[in-house]
Order: sequence, then C-alpha cells, then structure tokens
Amino acid sequence: MPIRLGSRYELSVVDFISFEPDEDAYPVVFYEFDELGTLTYQEYPYKQGERLDNISMKFYGKPNFWWVIMEANPEIEDIQNIPAGTFLRIPRV
Repeated sequence: MPIRLGSRYELSVVDFISFEPDEDAYPVVFYEFDELGTLTYQEYPYKQGERLDNISMKFYGKPNFWWVIMEANPEIEDIQNIPAGTFLRIPRV
C-alpha cells in the first residue's frame, strides 16, 4: 500500500489483515508513538443527518479533522450510514 510523504501513516507499519478465512484483507495501521500519554475522549450522540466533518468543526474548529473521530471509532465502517443514537468517541486533542 503506497503511503505519501507527509501522511499521518508515513512512519507507521501497515499490513493487510483478513478477519475471517477466505475474506478480503483490509489495511491495518500499527502505530508507534513515543510517550503518547493517555488519550481521553468524550462521548457524543450522533444525530440523524449529521456528518463527521461538521462534528469535527464543532469540536476541533476544523472540518478536515473528521478522520480523528473516525479512527477513534473503528467499529464504524461506513461514515455515510452511521445510525442515529450511536455514541461517538470524540478524542480530546
């Protein structure tokens, strides 16, 4: 999997993993952070019709930080179909 220079994955190990036999393999990033400390987050109830970029703007002041929310919620597979009432973890960064 090519990773462009400057990407947040630039210094990470990426491997492809299948969770079931004969299933497609998906890229998984293995992070290595020195002295990261403890990551804290708050929970936010997702409302029908919201978008992660708007939620990112609300919490971080930048819509392009939607991926921070996405990475804190790996159980969400499709950002276009998040059920209303789902509690999202919003990392405090």
